[in-house]
Amino acid sequence: MRNFFYLTLFSLIIGCSDRTQLKTITIGDYSFDFPSDFKLVNEKGIDSYVGRIEGDSIWLGFDYGHYSDPLVETAQEYLDKRIWLHDAAIQFMQAGVTYDKNNYPKVELIKLRAALTKDATKYKGADFVATCKHDSLIFEYPVTLPDKTKKHFIKVDTVKNHLRKIIIAKDPKKGITGIYLKDLKSFNESINGYLALSMATSNLTEQQQDTVLKIFSTVRFVDRK
Repeated sequence: MRNFFYLTLFSLIIGCSDRTQLKTITIGDYSFDFPSDFKLVNEKGIDSYVGRIEGDSIWLGFDYGHYSDPLVETAQEYLDKRIWLHDAAIQFMQAGVTYDKNNYPKVELIKLRAALTKDATKYKGADFVATCKHDSLIFEYPVTLPDKTKKHFIKVDTVKNHLRKIIIAKDPKKGITGIYLKDLKSFNESINGYLALSMATSNLTEQQQDTVLKIFSTVRFVDRK
């Protein structure tokens, strides 16, 4: 039933909300409507704006700046980083050889597919199976997503030139429930990063998690022009 709730949330997250008895709190370029008992608490940050927003039974930490944590990788983000392809090359390393970027075994990705039921015996726990090539050898390599990724529902979209990522812990007491917002027009070449907000909480009941998700659904983008 809660899975259905999340799917509904993803489709309606930018929709209207009832602002009765709500308090607007703005962090950088983003405003949210919180229940009236919540308050903004500023903290000292080194190179970003950090703090927390506290309610009677929930508090959310936030970080706004060019180094904000994107919280949890999506499956696609993990696959695109291709660290697993680097790991696939380890089996071709030879004893007694000192490796660096110039002589590390080269592995080429030919294709990547989702793991099938029939793969479970050979590749226990694999989420994907990659077909790879090393020299003239073609082989399969199992790819397993990080536990953190698999323990969360993650939805990514783009709204008004802002990337928006909603992270929902499948078990709200053990995972995080958060939002990551990145201004796609704010790239800073000198630090190779974008201006972004990450805000998250954990150790919630299901009811508290629903409250947090409703808060996230009220996000509005501040136009400073």
